[in-house]
Amino acid sequence: MENKSGLTVKDLLIRLVLIVIFIFLLIWLFPMPDLKPLNNQIFADNIDRMKDVAKSYYTVERLPQDFNTSKKMTLKEMIDEHLILPLMDSNGNYCSEDDSYVQITKLENEYVIKVQLSCTDKKDYVIEHFGCYDICSDVCKILETTNKNDKTTNGKVTTKNNGKLYEYQFMKNECTEKFDKYVCPSGYYLVGNKCMKDGSQTVSVDAYKHVTNVSSTDTKDAKPIITSTDEKEPATCKVTTLTSTIDATPSSTVTDQIKTGTQTITADKKYSYDVKGAVGTVKTVTANKITVQNYDVISATKVATGYKWTYQSTLISDKSNLAFTNDNEKLVLVDSWEELACDTCFTTVTVYQYWRYKKEATGYTYSCDAFPGYEKYDGDKCRKATTVTTKCPDGYTDNGSTCSKQEVTYSCSKYGSDYVLDENKKTCTKTTVSYSCPAGTTKTSDEKYCKKDVYGCPAGTTAISGGKCSKTTYSCPPNTSNKTYTLNGTKCTVKSKVKVCSCPEGTVQTEDKLYCIKTNSSTTYSCEAYPGYTLNGTKCTKTTTTQKVTYSCDSGYTLSGTKCVKTVNTSDTKDAEPTYRISCDQKYKWSTSTSIDGWIYTGNKREIK
Repeated sequence: MENKSGLTVKDLLIRLVLIVIFIFLLIWLFPMPDLKPLNNQIFADNIDRMKDVAKSYYTVERLPQDFNTSKKMTLKEMIDEHLILPLMDSNGNYCSEDDSYVQITKLENEYVIKVQLSCTDKKDYVIEHFGCYDICSDVCKILETTNKNDKTTNGKVTTKNNGKLYEYQFMKNECTEKFDKYVCPSGYYLVGNKCMKDGSQTVSVDAYKHVTNVSSTDTKDAKPIITSTDEKEPATCKVTTLTSTIDATPSSTVTDQIKTGTQTITADKKYSYDVKGAVGTVKTVTANKITVQNYDVISATKVATGYKWTYQSTLISDKSNLAFTNDNEKLVLVDSWEELACDTCFTTVTVYQYWRYKKEATGYTYSCDAFPGYEKYDGDKCRKATTVTTKCPDGYTDNGSTCSKQEVTYSCSKYGSDYVLDENKKTCTKTTVSYSCPAGTTKTSDEKYCKKDVYGCPAGTTAISGGKCSKTTYSCPPNTSNKTYTLNGTKCTVKSKVKVCSCPEGTVQTEDKLYCIKTNSSTTYSCEAYPGYTLNGTKCTKTTTTQKVTYSCDSGYTLSGTKCVKTVNTSDTKDAEPTYRISCDQKYKWSTSTSIDGWIYTGNKREIK
């Protein structure tokens, strides 16, 4: 088959083969990327979002105030407070709102924030240490972290050294822009650094036309022509009784409802109160002095009981030999993958992912070994007995050799036994109860109860609105000479005397039923009412011949009117757009100078020995 543009079936097959070869080349040149780094990045981004929300929420007023105390907020509580939206993992499922949380703990000189995220694809947590510089203004940093003997002037630190030499700690943030990921326009999907979109195109050609002759015969009933003669004779008649049923005529009688009994109901209860001030009586109580042992109390020495490695940050590098371990820090190789060497390259390089850990204490205990004569007290303190003194018990006044205090007792006896004492409010209350009957009821001999009359309808009647009763009766029409009526419930049975006439078989009864007519007839048929038709017995027939046009298509095409159409797949590819994120690291240094350009004083100092 050839269409109007001259495109043959052979041409279509060649183009189809070329399209298949092109698709295989795309699959070979652009294999499916490893999605594991992307899944890890989604998980890390979700943890960063929770951490950022926690840092903005826990201002100075909301942070834990006491040493080794914590405050915790689940992901569900964050969502309920409209601090964050629900988090979704790489599988398209929402992360657990109850198992995911942030927790801030106050240590001796800093805070620790733990962020745990639990999703269907991964469950992990990160821990970050931060001090005053993360949560305070510049003024707050100096006020909270500088020694009481230190002063700040125009952002610099001045110290009363008392003959000692100190180093001061400074901090600054160093931020760099790092590649994050590729993104595609709506409707495209990402393959490496390319955006692809699948589509389709409709091909239409003329269908094959087929013409055939079709004969059809139309048949109609011929018109009958009847010739007849009638013979008339009297019908045979007799008198008989017929039985039928009609609806009886209803009639209603309305009467008032009658009293059927009395109902007892509970009366309404009402309370009233008479409140008076209680009467107070003052008496003096004496007591002996008590002996008190005094102590000198100091803070115990904090001693670590164990250590653990805590995750600090992630490092991405093209070097495979960066891992190391020392006493306080280690860098561990955890993953590697292949990615494009550049945006326009078709070659890949190996990228290595490292996790940086810091050695931290897992627990602490307290010791008084450094303070001879002191014993451990109250967990984190040391004490030593000093002087012994005497004093009065709490609430008593020292009168030299004795102690005394005044006590006040309260009573309602002045007002009688009906009043009850409230010691907290120092009042006397008398409660009076009264009863009343609701509308439509009357009192009984017992004031707690009321009564009301109950009305109803007699048997055989029905209650209707307005406190009335209704009764329906039925009746039949009066009897006549030809009809009698009998009442049966809501129906009337009718018996009628009628004259019934009949005719023998083969005759027709006249309209007045008194005569029978016998018709002798002969029938012929005609097609005069249908020009062009031919009489065949009792039928009229006519045969006509018409042309029938049909269309067909080659395999793979679908017929649509006089066209053959099919849909072929197409594709579109364009470069993906790279996105970047800002990564900041905090740098620290010690200096004997009291200010350094570009650096911020953290408030920490140490003596140089």
